[in-house]
Amino acid sequence: MKNSIFILLCSLFLVNSAFAKDAISRVFYYDEAEQGAASQTMRYIVNKNYLRIDNGQDNADFILFDVEQKMIHSINHEDKTILKIENKKWQTPKFDFNVNAQFKTMQDAPKISDKQVFSYFLKADDIICTQVSLIKDMFADDMQVFYQYQQVLSGQQVATLNNTPEELHTPCFLIDQIYHSGDYYKKGLPVHISYSRGYEKFLKDYKESEIDVKLFIKPEGYSEYTAAF
Repeated sequence: MKNSIFILLCSLFLVNSAFAKDAISRVFYYDEAEQGAASQTMRYIVNKNYLRIDNGQDNADFILFDVEQKMIHSINHEDKTILKIENKKWQTPKFDFNVNAQFKTMQDAPKISDKQVFSYFLKADDIICTQVSLIKDMFADDMQVFYQYQQVLSGQQVATLNNTPEELHTPCFLIDQIYHSGDYYKKGLPVHISYSRGYEKFLKDYKESEIDVKLFIKPEGYSEYTAAF
C-alpha cells in the first residue's frame, strides 16, 4: 500500500513538473513595416505574467515585459546586456492644439472571426496621427498587458523628451510617439495600426499555445543597466 502511494505521489510530481515547463499563452504575429524599409514579422507572446516580443526565433534578441514589476527588459545576446526600463508615472499635459479621439464601427469592413471591425482615430487638430482598426472587446486580458507595456514605454519617452530638439515637437510627434497612452488596447484587439512616423502593423495570425517558461527568463551572466532619464 505504501509503495502504491509513493508511486502515485511520484507520478503526480512528474506531471506537475512537466506542466510547469510550459505556460499557456496567446501568441500574436504582426507584419510590421516602416516607411522605406522592408516589413518583418514580429511575435508577441502574452500571458498574465509576461509579454515577450521577438522576431519569432527563440534564440533571438527579445523584449520582456514583467507585468507584476511593470518593468521592461531589452535583451541583447551579442553584447550580453539587458537594458531595464522602469515604470515612471506620467500624465498628458495640456497642449496648445486640440486632441480628439474617435471610435466608430467600420460599416463596410468585412467581419473578422465573425466579429465587427471598429476604427479608432487619434487626431491633433484635423490631422490623423494614429489610426487603428480593431475587434472590440476581443482578448481583453491580453490587451490590458499590451496597454500596461505601452504605459511603461511611453514613460521612458516622456522622461527623455528634452533630448529631442524642440523644433521636432510637432503635435503628432507629441501625442503619437511621446504621450502615447495606447488607449486603443483597452477597446479591443488591433488588426492594423498606422502611426504618424510612417510605421504600420498588420495582424497576421494568432493562436493559443503552451510556451516553454524558459522564454520568459532573463539570461544569466548578462550585464544589466537602467535606461537613463
